[in-house]
Amino acid sequence: MNSERPEYGFAALALAFVTGGFIGATLGVLFAPRPGVETRERIREQAGEACERLRETADGLRERAEELKEAGREKFSDVQGKVQESVEKIKEKVSVKQEKGEEPEV
Repeated sequence: MNSERPEYGFAALALAFVTGGFIGATLGVLFAPRPGVETRERIREQAGEACERLRETADGLRERAEELKEAGREKFSDVQGKVQESVEKIKEKVSVKQEKGEEPEV
């Protein structure tokens, strides 16, 4: 797994888990000795449950993506502020050297 993007590993694992559970449950119901009407009703119920689990997983992933987006914005803002401070300090030093008639260092 890529340590810089752990959300992809989690998303793939969650999707594989939900999909595998749905497929396994469906096959189990299909091969169980029950009448057709009862089997179809169980499939419908289990499909509804699988959809709900998938929605919950998607909601969790959406929340995690929002958290990561906000953390990225904060980090960008911090770095941008530090760069601005550095630029201002350099401008100040250059200005002082120019006032003294010295050649600024590059």
